[in-house]
Amino acid sequence: EVIGHLEKMIYHLDEPQGDPAAINALMIAEQARADGVPVLLSGAGGDDVFSGYRRHYALHLERMWGWMPSPARAALKILTRAAPVGGTRGRRLRRAFEYAGLSADERLLTYFLWTDERTRRGLLSSDVQAALFGYDTLAPLRESLAELEGETYPLNRMLYIEARHFLADHNLNYTDKTAMAHAIEVRVPLIDPDLVEFAARIPVGLKQKGRHGKYIFKRAMEPYLDHDVIYRPKTGFGAPIRRWVRQELTPLIDDVLTESALQRRGVFSPGSVRRLIEDDRAGKVDAAYTVYAILCIELWARVFLDRTAAT
Repeated sequence: EVIGHLEKMIYHLDEPQGDPAAINALMIAEQARADGVPVLLSGAGGDDVFSGYRRHYALHLERMWGWMPSPARAALKILTRAAPVGGTRGRRLRRAFEYAGLSADERLLTYFLWTDERTRRGLLSSDVQAALFGYDTLAPLRESLAELEGETYPLNRMLYIEARHFLADHNLNYTDKTAMAHAIEVRVPLIDPDLVEFAARIPVGLKQKGRHGKYIFKRAMEPYLDHDVIYRPKTGFGAPIRRWVRQELTPLIDDVLTESALQRRGVFSPGSVRRLIEDDRAGKVDAAYTVYAILCIELWARVFLDRTAAT
């Protein structure tokens, strides 16, 4: 029943955003309003300031192979391409070494990508590809990294990108909009300016310590919270998007992303999108998030450009 909120979510976000976490936030706000709770506390920013995402641990593991010369790192990519995309381990293994041959900073930026540049370009219509010729998708992130000339620790460089872009443009964006949809005020104490400034001065070894993200934050909370609460396995705020795209969302995807609809919109190549959908359903590629993003863009266009959807 959750995916029934998809159009409502797109309407309240005002802009295309391909993350199912916003549906969760919308439903929580709706329930809070029903329960008469006008203010909620959010932990948004904890992972972005103290570390805590899987990509931070993956970056930590680069110490084991990042020192290798470029040809050897490129070989790692070739060796791991055989890993199956259907299972979690195989998918993460392929992703970990997909960009192994790049420089350290370039690898850092790729942790924020779901699909490679060539695949993304291939999904666009010829007119849009021509309009974007020479455009660097990652330019804003590169510009932010250029501001950190004196910072050499990869984790701190990544956390700066998290705060400047992923947190500000994404997490805080959908949290605020979905809460306001139900007149709920969401407070975010973990990005208090004084706390963020303090966290920036903490040594990286006290942020990501082995498999433990937010290490110093968790240690600081030990006098106040049960051990099982602090050190429970990390649970993301996402949704079973891969299953949705291949099962529950299949009728909607086939109804919305038709050849005629995509051709009329002029943004995506109908043939390329259909091949991606079929390859994902066949288990040849892991493209659920990309398909979901395209679906959200088309639904957004119908709501705000065509004004045909009743929300």
